[in-house]
Amino acid sequence: MSKTRKSSPERKKEILEVVQKIIYEDGFYNLTIRNIARKLDISEAAIYRHFSDKEDIIDRLTDLVFNQECSFKKINDNNSVKLLKKFIEQQIDKFENNPYLSTISFQDDIFREYPRIKKKFINHQKEREDQIVKMINEGIKEGLIRDDINPKAFASIYMGSIRIAVSKWKNDKFSHPIRKVLFDIKEELFKYVELEEEN
Repeated sequence: MSKTRKSSPERKKEILEVVQKIIYEDGFYNLTIRNIARKLDISEAAIYRHFSDKEDIIDRLTDLVFNQECSFKKINDNNSVKLLKKFIEQQIDKFENNPYLSTISFQDDIFREYPRIKKKFINHQKEREDQIVKMINEGIKEGLIRDDINPKAFASIYMGSIRIAVSKWKNDKFSHPIRKVLFDIKEELFKYVELEEEN
């Protein structure tokens, strides 16, 4: 019985899902066109029908990482602290629902081999940092966040804490609930920066 031929979008999605698993299970340096084809039980030529080379695959994977992340633009709230908290909560949901993809965003060796993709990734991280800094500055202006808080330091502490937590989650084979860990980080950080509302 012949296999049902998959559409191009279906096959691309399948390839990228297998790529994520190979990076997680075997490491980035074991990611080859041959290994991808073997895992999918298809020919290497079939891979090249959808991607020009390994760099093209990593580039698409990077776009997937970006697409899975949240944007402040999609959150409707005028209160900057609530906006930032909702953004963080949405990001936590995305991490929990996409474990393989979430951990890829913290594996620098994936991008070292491809300067163009690394630059794209660094620019994205900088944009994310700038958005957080902007929200903290807005919160200070609105009297919702302590005015002695350093917005850039807050962004670095937050992003670094998330990186460590997700890396531990990966090392533990996603065996513990990441949601509680990340919510605890969020709550702890805001204890130190958020001003109590006056009655």
